[in-house]
Amino acid sequence: MADLSPLDQQLLREKWQAKLAEEWLGEGESLVWVLLPEQGYAGSVVSGRTRLPHEPLSEVTPSTVDSPSWPLPSELVSTGGYRDDEWADDPSVVWWAFAAEPGLDAARFADHLAVMPGVAFVALSSARLAVVVEQDKIAERPAESEGKGWLGRARSAAAQVQKAAEGLASRKDAKAAVSHFEVPLSRIGAMSWAPLGRSIPRAPFLRVDFTDGSCLFIRNGGAEGYSVKFPTVR
Repeated sequence: MADLSPLDQQLLREKWQAKLAEEWLGEGESLVWVLLPEQGYAGSVVSGRTRLPHEPLSEVTPSTVDSPSWPLPSELVSTGGYRDDEWADDPSVVWWAFAAEPGLDAARFADHLAVMPGVAFVALSSARLAVVVEQDKIAERPAESEGKGWLGRARSAAAQVQKAAEGLASRKDAKAAVSHFEVPLSRIGAMSWAPLGRSIPRAPFLRVDFTDGSCLFIRNGGAEGYSVKFPTVR
């Protein structure tokens, strides 16, 4: 994270490694790495159109996270006026997705990262790749109407009582690590280090190629090391 010292970043990473091991990993599953949240935007080229900042194109569970007040990306990049991979030279871009259509995996990752600004961890385990957040960052869906009759009102009241009870029981889990979106490793074709842009040194990105043909780039200074670990979990 840009506002944390290297030591604080390491301490936060170690905290979340332990947290994921306790709360998120399944039986027999091991954690390969976890990337810390970044203060930056998701961008995309989906169906041939540049979107920066990216906004969800498919259904996404609502977030409780406020919209950030960070500096916006450059107009050149946000309007699609860049050439090739020049979008990587804009430091406000942390994730970039390429997808032929909205429902593909890279676009879905961008959808979920976009609504969790500054709080989304990206974790790779021996079984899956996921956008991970604390439970209370995911908003509750509004209850569906049960109708205006007395039976509908009774059902609605009962549902509210049940919801309140569930809320009391789940308060202790508000900070639990949960997946906001994830895919199994069987849907990942490759993961590699990808230096991009025209700056020198070039911007370090981790490239994730999904089997559906879509691709996600993740800005990270340690991308080369993270990509090396991927074959060990296949």
